[in-house]
Amino acid sequence: MDLDDQFVRNLRKGNAEAFETLVRRFEAPLYGFFLAAHGDPQLASEQSADCFGDLVGSIPKMVGGAAQLRSFVFAVAKNVLRGQWRRRTRERTQPLLSVELVDDQPLPDATMQAIEESERVIAAIRLLDERTRDVFLLRFIEQMSLAEIATAVDEPIGTIKSRLHRGRRRMQEILQPASDLS
Repeated sequence: MDLDDQFVRNLRKGNAEAFETLVRRFEAPLYGFFLAAHGDPQLASEQSADCFGDLVGSIPKMVGGAAQLRSFVFAVAKNVLRGQWRRRTRERTQPLLSVELVDDQPLPDATMQAIEESERVIAAIRLLDERTRDVFLLRFIEQMSLAEIATAVDEPIGTIKSRLHRGRRRMQEILQPASDLS
């Protein structure tokens, strides 16, 4: 679905149909972003709802048009996520557990291996520093361009490239099998 500048103007005016379209367009990507960040499906749903609530108040202040909407939405999502991490740190709650499989039917080995590898990669992303983690989630989970990421996190493209480069090296260290360390 192509979003045009008229659509953004309708959002800024508080048009209910435009917000419904916004929700349909970004509900799944936002949920995926939040789920990849911490692995808690319930929290991801809550954060998606919080993000849309924040967008209602933020969109009228958005600078730019349809080309900037995606970056803007994920900048708000990043702030929702960061707020949750701050609250969790203050409350000193237990870390969130990774997603558990609901289906207790045995899975084929190849599928199970792929699931384990995905969980391992997402767990490794969670070990990155906060700013690098945000960039990785936006780039590799949300498939955003470097320019969109730079707008979303309010940093220069060169900084985004540096974070990706250092993050890839750190991910290699984290994901390196224990047997390779000797």
